[in-house]
Amino acid sequence: MPWATIVGAFTLLGLLFSSQVWIDYAYARHPIAWWRASGVALADWYVWAAATPVVVWLARRVRIERRRWAAPLVVHVLVSVVLTVVKQPIDAISAAAITGVVRGPFSFLKIYVTLITYWAIVGVVYAVDQHRASRAAELRAAQLQTALARAQVQSLQMQLHPHFLFNTLNAIAALMREDVEAADAMMARLGDLLRIALATAEQPEVPLRRELDFVQLYLDIQLARMGDRLTVRVSADPDTLDVPVPTLLLQPLVENAIRHGAASRPGPATIDLRARRDGSTLVLAVDDDGPGPPDGMKGGYGLENTRLRLAASYGSSASLTLARGARGGASAEVRLPIRA
Repeated sequence: MPWATIVGAFTLLGLLFSSQVWIDYAYARHPIAWWRASGVALADWYVWAAATPVVVWLARRVRIERRRWAAPLVVHVLVSVVLTVVKQPIDAISAAAITGVVRGPFSFLKIYVTLITYWAIVGVVYAVDQHRASRAAELRAAQLQTALARAQVQSLQMQLHPHFLFNTLNAIAALMREDVEAADAMMARLGDLLRIALATAEQPEVPLRRELDFVQLYLDIQLARMGDRLTVRVSADPDTLDVPVPTLLLQPLVENAIRHGAASRPGPATIDLRARRDGSTLVLAVDDDGPGPPDGMKGGYGLENTRLRLAASYGSSASLTLARGARGGASAEVRLPIRA
C-alpha cells in the first residue's frame, strides 16, 4: 500500500476518534482541551500507521486460504493479541506525554478497536490482492482473446490467397488459347500481385491507399483478359487514404463484381469502387451493372470470408451487405469504424 494512503487513512481515523478521547477523559474527571484529545487520538492511530507495513507483510506471507486456513488463522490470532497487549502501554505513554495525565481513562472498547483494526487491515490486504488478481486475470483473458482474434483473421486472410490465385490462374489459362502475349503480361502482373500478398501476409491491416494499389494490380490482370469491355472507376476521398483497413478487403468485392457482374453479361461493363467517410465510419462500396444478385443472396465464399474477418476484427461495429444497386446490378458495401 502507498505510504501516503496509509498515513492519510489513519489521520482521518484519528480526527474521527478525537471526540471519543475527549469524552473518555471528561468521564474520568480529567477534562482536557480539544487539541490535546486530537493529539492523543492521532498518536494512537499513527502507531497503527507504523505497524501497518508489518501487518501487510505478514498477511501476505501467512495467507488464510480455503485449502490452508487453520495454521495461518492461529498465527494471525496470536499476533493480533500480542500486538494489542504491546500497544496498550505505548498508547498510555504517549497519552500521558500529551495530556499530562499520568493515569488516563481505561476502556475495554480500545482493546476491541485494536483487535478489529488488525483484522480490518488483513481484510483490506486480501481484498486488494483479490482485486489485483482479478484484474490480471481479465487482462490475460483479453490478451488471449486478442491473440485468438488475430490468429483467426490471419487464417481467414491466408485462405484468400489460394482462392484468388486459383481464379486468376484459370483466367490466364483461358487467355492462353486466345492471346499468348496478353497471358504472358498477366503472368507478370500476377507475380507482382503475389509479392505484395506475401509481403502483407502477416499484416492484419494496411492503409487504404495500399489496399487500392493491390486492387489495381488485380484489376490490371482482369483488364488484360477482358480488354476495353470493362471500365473500372475508382473514387476515394483524400481523407480516407490513410485509414487502416483489413488486408485483402477489397479484392473479394471486386472479384465478385467481375465474375457475377461484368463477366456474366455481353457488351461493355462498368464497376465503380468508392471510399468515403461517414463521421467516424469508413464506407467502401463496389457497384456493378450486371444482372444483380437474386433476392436473399448474401454472396459466395469470398464475401462470407470477408464478413468473418470483419467480425473477428471489429465485432458488430463493422458490416458487409450485398444488395441490388441503383443501376440494377449488385452493390456491396462495407462499413467499419475508423481507427487511429
